[in-house]
Amino acid sequence: MQKTVRDWVSACQDCGSRKARPQAVIPPLRSVRTGEVGDRWAIDVAGPLPVTMNGNRYVIATVEYTTRYAVAASVPEHTAKSIARFLMDRVVLVYGPMREIMMDGARGFTSKVTAELLELMQVKQATPVPYRPNLLGLVERFHRTWKDIVSLYVDEGQDDWDDFLPCALYAYNSSQHATHRYQPNELMMGRKLKTPAELLRRNRLAHPHGTLNAYHEVLLQDLMKARELAARALQKEQARQAMYYNQRKVRRRGAFAPNQLIWVYRLARGKKITKFGHRWRGQGQIMEPAGYDNYKIKMLDSGQELVTHCSFLLPYYYPQHLLE
Repeated sequence: MQKTVRDWVSACQDCGSRKARPQAVIPPLRSVRTGEVGDRWAIDVAGPLPVTMNGNRYVIATVEYTTRYAVAASVPEHTAKSIARFLMDRVVLVYGPMREIMMDGARGFTSKVTAELLELMQVKQATPVPYRPNLLGLVERFHRTWKDIVSLYVDEGQDDWDDFLPCALYAYNSSQHATHRYQPNELMMGRKLKTPAELLRRNRLAHPHGTLNAYHEVLLQDLMKARELAARALQKEQARQAMYYNQRKVRRRGAFAPNQLIWVYRLARGKKITKFGHRWRGQGQIMEPAGYDNYKIKMLDSGQELVTHCSFLLPYYYPQHLLE
């Protein structure tokens, strides 16, 4: 009798779609491969922020994975047009086209304008699954850095932060990065950025040694050596981070089998949606593994196919024998 009651309660559809909680699954740390300089960038938009006197409210930022070099700009609106213009004017036409770009599923990134631009440049787009923004950790961390810097200088009205954004960007690219121990600008441009204090030490212009060809040869040698050392330091740092990360208590869930029925964690959205809305949707069905603890699933009610992390999946239980 007790087992029958437990099975019946476990099969309650209203309880299953509301009371269940996502179970944190901590997989082993997988570091993103860097590749050649300029091959891979991550882009994200911060905001809405306080509206400035110039009318800006958002910050579009992108970070190059090998050098950790950052590019950012303040914009009035978070639209596909502003993102496409930023990518073309601030990144592609300055540093060249990339092979892959990482971005989330925001409307401006998934629009037709952005898709056509990336297709025109033959750029591969990588998008993290919903509610798992770990793939964009590099650019998310940069957002935190420039906000910390700018917050020290804005006025009480916080309507001039866009005036200090270029200064924060300069400070970031001219500082020694904790991962590879080089200035991002040194690895990207081949030279260190000088601070005003360094310029004050000289009372005249520095003269280059030798001819332009000699300078070019020395520059290439130094740049290749710096990038090689930075790549080694990056691999060493990633191994160290993985060692400490993987020491955490890992909660794992058994693998889901193909055709298995599941609950899917999907927050309801809309004007009339309140905190009383149900968080879980069912029935879903496992189609196949998608790699990195993700699964390709299909919603049986709508036929929608999507990729979801296993943290947001739960077995769907319905005791057919109790209805017979």
